[in-house]
Amino acid sequence: MSAPLTLERILPAPAERVFEMISQPRQMARWWTHGGMSVPENGMNFERIGPWHAVIQMPDGLRRMVSGRVTHVSPPRHLAYSWAWHEGGPAGPRGAQTRVEMTVTPISADAASLSLRHHDLTGSDTREDHLSGWRALVDRLELGLAKA
Repeated sequence: MSAPLTLERILPAPAERVFEMISQPRQMARWWTHGGMSVPENGMNFERIGPWHAVIQMPDGLRRMVSGRVTHVSPPRHLAYSWAWHEGGPAGPRGAQTRVEMTVTPISADAASLSLRHHDLTGSDTREDHLSGWRALVDRLELGLAKA
């Protein structure tokens, strides 16, 4: 089994605000996409244990779907969920399931560390694609927090 993909970032906001941004549906919609993508449909509520999904529309119109189940929520520090892309788009079957964990650690009154771990990714292309995507998303999250 390979080591998890890991991304660490210091963010310009208190831990409570960072946790809101990574767990509340209204806040997540502000940073969840990159590169001209949009999320026309979603059930992204990471404030509670249960199912979640997001339909992501690519700039060329192609629609992809990712879904899973929120398995752990401990505000304002930790959340975990399963993650699987649907093969062939929103109507397709779920592919291989992986796991995502996010941990928020306070640093000061106006800064927190975000640690993201994506477990069970296989193949270098899959890891590199996900790392690139997560970096772009966390960049948008950081930018949104800096503007707030």
